[in-house]
Formats: sequence, C-alpha cells, structure tokens
Amino acid sequence: MTSTAILMTILLLVQPVFGFVVPSPPSTPRLDTESSLLPLLQRSIHRRPTSSCLFALERAKEVYEKYSISDDGISSKDLANMLNSLDIDASQEEADALFRYLDTDGDGSITLEEFLPWYSETAEAASQVSSSFQSLLLGRRTVHQFDQTPVSDDVLERAIACAIAAPNRSQSEPWRFIQVGPETVLKFKALKESMEGGDDDESSTKKNKSDWTKIPGWCVVTSKLSDDPVEELDDFKSTSCAVQNFMLSMWSEGIGSKWTSGPVQKTQEFADLCGVDTQVERVAGCIWYGFATGGLKNADPKRRKKGVDNVLTTLP
Repeated sequence: MTSTAILMTILLLVQPVFGFVVPSPPSTPRLDTESSLLPLLQRSIHRRPTSSCLFALERAKEVYEKYSISDDGISSKDLANMLNSLDIDASQEEADALFRYLDTDGDGSITLEEFLPWYSETAEAASQVSSSFQSLLLGRRTVHQFDQTPVSDDVLERAIACAIAAPNRSQSEPWRFIQVGPETVLKFKALKESMEGGDDDESSTKKNKSDWTKIPGWCVVTSKLSDDPVEELDDFKSTSCAVQNFMLSMWSEGIGSKWTSGPVQKTQEFADLCGVDTQVERVAGCIWYGFATGGLKNADPKRRKKGVDNVLTTLP
C-alpha cells in the first residue's frame, strides 16, 4: 500500500462519519505504519448529522479549548479524546495516524489553525447530508395503490431494524412485528367481508373497492399492554415512533407504505388470526407496503394545515 493509498484509508475514517469524500490534504502526510489504519476498513463510524456548519465549528473550538492545555496545541492522546467528544469513534491507534496527517509542520502538536480547515470542510459537507436526510423525512407520503411486485424480505428486515431503534421508555421495547403471508391475508379478507355484510349501497361499494389480496406486503404491529395506563400510553407512543422509522426505511429504498388501523384490525378475530394474546399486547395496526403504482413521485402529496410558526412556541 503506497503512502497515498494509506492517506485515502485515513480519509475513510471521516467519509462514513460525514457522508462524503473528505478534501485532499494540504501536503503529503507522514505515516509510520499501515497496520494502525486497517481497523478503519473493518467498520463504519457513526456521527450524528451536523445541523449547522457555524455551530459545528463553534462546537469544535469549544472542544479543542477543553483539551488544549497550552497555546502549543493538542497532543495525539488529546486528539483521540477530542474526536470522541465530537462523536467520532476513533481508537488511540487511529487517532495517532490522523494526528500525523494533520500535523503538517511536524512539530508534534496540532494547533487550532491546523485542525479547523479539515473540520470545517467536513462540517460543511455534513450539513448537506443533514439536508438530504431532512428531505427524506419531509418527502415521505402515504401510498394507497401498490403494484404486485413482491418486496424482498431483506428490505423488511432492514425496516424492522430501523423500527426497533426508536426511542422507548426505559428500554421497554413494547413492539412486535408480524409478517403476514397470503394465506392469512385471505382470512383477513373473509373477516372484512363478513363484517361489511352484503349491502349494495354506495358505502358498501367504497368499502369493497380495495382488494386486500392485491397488497403485496403486510406487517402487523403490536404494542405491549400494562397495568399502569400511563406506562401503556408511553409504550404506544414508542411503538408509533417505531412505525414511523419502519416507513421511512421503506421509503428510503423506494418502497411505499401505509399504516392502517381500521375496524377490522380492532377485532378479537383479527388478533386471533395473528396469534396475538390480547391479555398481553394489542394490535396497533397494519403496515401495508410495496412498490407504489406509478412510482413514489405520484403518491398523494402531504397536505399540512399548519407550518412551523403555527406549532412552535418559544419561551424566554
């Protein structure tokens, strides 16, 4: 591995963190060993998105001043602690390699002037990552019509992995997810038809317009019950957060979804078909998912009556 390749490996430390390719260094770094960089290729390092470049730089200055014991700059050990404080999970060995990269004048310390140009460009790019993530949140819409193409179970499992990362009270993890196959869906359909009856009025026509067997993906979500109504409500809030994560994950992979909790899902018969013990948990609803007919761009746009100014109150 050449010194240039080693440098690019070091930059991989930052690329997953900020979601982009870090700019080239101002000079050729001095790296003594290649082995210290190998762990960087073996894992992804997580960092929370930066909301503002300006605030990110102010944060970096504050953390730098905390670890800088003199005007001479920070040491390699200080850099490791500083990176961790900035939510960059780096070992001492990795920090040592990055230290040699940033110490452009080779004086054995890193000054704020040496650190900030590198960090400022990564922070600027991080704000672009934040913007993309926020666009994903704002762009998600409910999909009502699906194509028949099946969705991979891998997509479902990734959505559930995102769902169970949702915040929850004291790690209560009150949720459960039930993947429903076509045989059970037929039973759902029969239950729905028995509840709607044989009326031939306009209301019945609307009810029967949707054929549940045409929905490619079904996931029933349950939420834990509790003797304490406050705890049960908190758990249901957590389950709602999990459902949102689920649907956002699906949307990010080009899969539409709809959370429904109609009268059929509220019945004991529906719970029995799902194997849900209603003494322990309740059906929170179903998530229908699949490829949107006409594509996600043709999904119904969100219609919000209130904006940020209508819902945000600022207290002194």
